[in-house]
Formats: sequence, C-alpha cells, structure tokens
Amino acid sequence: MIRAWRCEPPAGHLHETPLAEAVAAAARSPETVVWIDFESTDAVTATELLKPLAIHPLVLEDMVTDVNRPKVDNYGDYIYVVLHSARWDEERPSLRELDIVVGMNFLITYHEGTTRSIDAAMETLARRPELLSGGPAHLLHFILDVLVDHYLPIMDRVGSDIDALEDSVFDQKRAPENTRILRLKRGMSALRRIVGPQRDTILALTRDEFRPIPANVRPYLRDVYDRIARIQDLLDSFRDEISTMLELHVSLVSNRLNEVIKRLTVIATVGLPLTVVTSYYGMNFQFGEYHMKHPHVFILTILGASALGTLWYLRKRHWD
Repeated sequence: MIRAWRCEPPAGHLHETPLAEAVAAAARSPETVVWIDFESTDAVTATELLKPLAIHPLVLEDMVTDVNRPKVDNYGDYIYVVLHSARWDEERPSLRELDIVVGMNFLITYHEGTTRSIDAAMETLARRPELLSGGPAHLLHFILDVLVDHYLPIMDRVGSDIDALEDSVFDQKRAPENTRILRLKRGMSALRRIVGPQRDTILALTRDEFRPIPANVRPYLRDVYDRIARIQDLLDSFRDEISTMLELHVSLVSNRLNEVIKRLTVIATVGLPLTVVTSYYGMNFQFGEYHMKHPHVFILTILGASALGTLWYLRKRHWD
C-alpha cells in the first residue's frame, strides 16, 4: 500500500494526494512539503515511482532490502536513515526495519507490514497538519519520538519478568527453567544489538552536519536521544542481572543436588553397619549355641546401637 500527503504554500493546507502528483510536486516546487509512505511495496515499483526525486540507486536498493542495521547516510540535499521498531512477544523481541529518506521538502518512509509509529503519525497528521507543513524534519522527530516511546513498555515488561524470575530462583516449589532465563537473555542480546547503533544514529541527527535537519528541530531530537540512551542503560543493567541470576540459579541447583547426595550418603552410611550385622547373623545362625532366650531382641539392639552410633559420629564430625 502506498499513501502520500502534501502541503501547498502559502496556507500549508494538508491533503492526501496520489503518489504521482506528490512526487511531481516535490520535484517541481521546493516549497511544497510531501510525505510518501510505502508499506510492503515491491522493490521495482518503489524504485520506479521515486525516480523523479533523483535519489541515489544505493539508497533505493538499501531501502527495499530488510537487512540493514541502524544508520544514517548523508547525501547532501537528503539523508537516508535506518531505524527499527520493536515489540515484545513471548520473551523475545520482534524487530521491524523502518527506512526513512529525509529531503529538504519531502519525507519517504518504507516498511514491511504495519508500524505503530507510522500509524500514529498518520492519525495525528489529520489533527496537526503543522507536523508536515513545518518541514520534513518535524515529522521525522514525531516518528522517532513515538518509535522510541514504544521501547519503554518493553523495558517495563522485561524488568517485571526479571523480578519474577529472581523471586522464583529462591523458591524450590516453582524454580525457573534454564530455558526461560536463556530465552530472556537472548532477547536482551537481540535488543542491545539494535538499540546501541540506533542510539548512535539518533545522536548523529542532533549534529549540525545534515542540511535537511534545521537547527530548531535538533533540541527535540536530543530529547529523543536521551530516552534511547536511558533504554540502552537499562538493557545493560538487565543483561548483568540476567547473567548474575543465571549463575545464581546454576549454583543453587548444584547446592540442592549436593544436599540430596549428602543425605543419601548419610542414609547409606547409617545402613552400612546394619548390613554387616544382618549379614553375620543370617538366617542360618544358630542362636541356641549362645543359650539366648530372646535372640531377636539382641539382634535388634545391636542394629539400633549401630545406627545411633553412626548418626552420633556423623553429627560430631558435622558430616550430616
């Protein structure tokens, strides 16, 4: 699906327009501000439709290829920005690439499937046309602002999962599985591989080296950078907590296993003298030779004394 909007000077009225008209207006009139959004559009169609804007072939090729890490490339009159939106699905992140071309009077977005930041921009644009009439950089800031905000609930969810796992580590009745901790750790690693470069990309946009980013927009981009930097710090903290929790869990499992083995060893040690006694006084032993009236009482006394003596010795040596 392809949608396009444009703002015509001087009143700056916003209206949705066919793609061909939007591209022609952006190429013909520098004062007309245009936003073009491509959703799940094939590469050939997108490349052919954007030819009038004279965008570099490498940008068009990267834009329709979903293999890029977050970055920003400067082409003078326009910049190419790659970012990633994120959702949290069953202890792992779901990442989606968002490609943005920001020109002096146009903004092009390309993504596979729906993206919440783009949907929010479309809904808000009808109420606040100044997002586009103020220039492409203003709309870029809004998209980045919403995109980064959607990372914060993920951090809250991960923090809650880590707290629940930490509580269950010390609860023998509901001890966590190693796979749950490892899945959470793997999800954090996937997020860190994206958030780190994404933070550097947004930081680069706050500098004065890009012509499509005016000076009055850079303070707002710095605010977005502060939040993505906070998210990066939280991810680093979560990574350390998960690693520590995994080590603690393995240590507790090992200690519980040692306790079980120690108790079984005590039982076997207590039973060892009993085995010796019962082996000596077996079924064929003639108690009559010793003139015993109650031979079974004698044997049970020996067995009890052996067991109690063994337990007393183990407790004295603190081996139990």
